[in-house]
Amino acid sequence: MNSTLRIATWTLGQIADAIGGEIASEHARALSATGVSTDTRQITPGALFVALSGPNFDAHDFLGRAAELGATAAIVAHGRAASIAGLVLIEVDDPERALGDLGRALWLEATAQGMHTVAVTGSNGKTTVKEILANLWSGFGVVHATRGNLNNHIGVPLTLCALPLVCDHLIVEMGANAVGDIERLIQLAPASERIITSIGYAHVEGFGSLEGVRRAKSEIFLASDANTAAIVPYEERLKVKLEGFAGRILTFGGQAEADVRYVLDAGAPAGSLGVRIEVDSRKWTLSLPLLGVHNADNLAAAFATLIARGVLVEESDCALRLTRLTLPQGRWRIEQVGGLHFIDDAYNANPSSVRASFDAFMGAPWPAGQLGRVAIVGEMLELGVDSARHHEEVARHIGATKELSAFVAVGTHAQAMAQAAAEVCSDQLEIVALAGIEEVVVWLRQRPSALVLLKASRGSRLERVIEALKQDAEGG
Repeated sequence: MNSTLRIATWTLGQIADAIGGEIASEHARALSATGVSTDTRQITPGALFVALSGPNFDAHDFLGRAAELGATAAIVAHGRAASIAGLVLIEVDDPERALGDLGRALWLEATAQGMHTVAVTGSNGKTTVKEILANLWSGFGVVHATRGNLNNHIGVPLTLCALPLVCDHLIVEMGANAVGDIERLIQLAPASERIITSIGYAHVEGFGSLEGVRRAKSEIFLASDANTAAIVPYEERLKVKLEGFAGRILTFGGQAEADVRYVLDAGAPAGSLGVRIEVDSRKWTLSLPLLGVHNADNLAAAFATLIARGVLVEESDCALRLTRLTLPQGRWRIEQVGGLHFIDDAYNANPSSVRASFDAFMGAPWPAGQLGRVAIVGEMLELGVDSARHHEEVARHIGATKELSAFVAVGTHAQAMAQAAAEVCSDQLEIVALAGIEEVVVWLRQRPSALVLLKASRGSRLERVIEALKQDAEGG
């Protein structure tokens, strides 16, 4: 793959014109930048630094540091920066808006040259679907996809600014914390295929209600045309907001009526999820190196983009690409520390994702399946006024499950969760309420072996349990 970024072919003058910026020196307009950064800790020589400001920081204070690290230029607010030797200043009204404008301009150029874009949002499964998409579409050209969790008002523009000069398919993950977030993002990169993976209580605090979540996620269908495809869960087909949508609508799911449907296939290798995708009379038998029925939905959602695009999908090629699928840290990362086998799914959590993760954990035929299974569940953040109820409902779901050895609730709601689980559990289930990470580590030290699921919102940093036990094992 050509490693040259598209932005490296633009002059600073072209960049300034695209964002409505001003450069004092005419000579400087002919210079170029190698990439874009908003963080001095990630600056590489030749970069364009964007000086963003927030409630607790102002990147204009770090322009000198950016220059020391080799930045060529910086996008700054009018009147906010003095001249710095070796650093070209591009002055704008609002650096954050300029970052979005720059990403949009690069996207427009790439699209005019034939690049195809897929956008994905949803309460659960965004990152998994994004990774599946990247693998599937890699068989049809060069793919550029959102890295890490760069899915917000800063991350999406950075993804667009990192477009390689040669790019056939762009996969953009779009997240939201409030109504209006997705609308702004889809305007930057109005994709041909647009996916809602699921609707649930993730970040409901910012949306007010489940209907608020649905309304916010449905913003991905704005600014559509006849060539746009909306891809939605079958059960959401009558609920998501598609008024005024000008394109084609495809549904996915395990229901027989779904346009892209899946049937679970028991013949998959151990540790994999067997899925048969069906579209009309066509069938593809595939396997994912992931577990959990929810990942069959994720595969069907991603596969629907191929159907919407009308590409010829060969089962053998598709199957091969899926074998290369890996997920980022904190999403079903499997680690062993001594006799403890961890499934680290602690990157994020909401009621539906905790249930899905737990059910997959309990239903999977793990190689170390003879060990007792322990579910350690931390806090689900940003659930608003109903947070306590959601935590207790999840605890009841876990407590009612047979063959679980222990349930460990961690954090603010731990006592209430433990009590809720105790109301429905069998006498054999050990239930523990712990305040924080340190207590969890102490508790696990008493168990020489187990299969352990870690699930919590990112802010809980539950994965630190693994790091602490590793230090124990290394004598640290």
